[in-house]
Amino acid sequence: MDDPELTPLQLSFGRVAETYHRVRPEYSQALLDRAQDVLALGSDARVLDLAAGTGRLTHELARRFAHVVAVEPDDDMRALIADGEVLAGNAEAIPLADSSVDAVFVGEAFHWFDAAAAISELARVLRPHCGLALISTHWWETEPPLPEAANELLRAPFDRFRGQRNPPWDDAFLVSPFEPLRSERFEEDVTVDADALLELYSTTSSLAALSHDERAALFGEVRAQLGGPFCLPIRHELTWTRRL
Repeated sequence: MDDPELTPLQLSFGRVAETYHRVRPEYSQALLDRAQDVLALGSDARVLDLAAGTGRLTHELARRFAHVVAVEPDDDMRALIADGEVLAGNAEAIPLADSSVDAVFVGEAFHWFDAAAAISELARVLRPHCGLALISTHWWETEPPLPEAANELLRAPFDRFRGQRNPPWDDAFLVSPFEPLRSERFEEDVTVDADALLELYSTTSSLAALSHDERAALFGEVRAQLGGPFCLPIRHELTWTRRL
């Protein structure tokens, strides 16, 4: 299968790779404990971090498992991965042999995949009855809420790039070589000031896709309307399944 061409929106993260690596919320240890438990993974497991980004999840997996492979298509993101075996590649054409891993982890990325093609590849590289863990982290909303004028400014880039987003992927698992999806949620709160909040927002795809000057001008307008500090409720979600 030919590698699919990445859209500008998918490539946007590489433009802010260092910031992304530094400021994104840490992965929940309770969630990772649960994933290891439900997938019955021992420390000797060989696991794949698919769409590994800058290796934030790869690093956590390398602390738990003896053999970790990180696969990431973006050169700028992949350059920051410091753990495990690091390979260029994507979810639709995983550069691993058939039945070669005990589990696949995907951190905050499955919604970027061609779901049907990715599911086929996941089934190919997973050993029989081994598991898939999809991890998502939601953190945009704040307490107190941002002023509506600030929200309007921040929404404009999302509207501009709306056509480059994939449709929901959950139904792609309904007829697949995987068990039904199961999910659990883990929650925590962090407190950030206005500058830290905007730096975090800058790592979202639509804002990262802006040129440096356009993003700086936008954030200048938004920053003038923000007080702070802000409580950031973080919702970590684990979705898992097993290959049949």
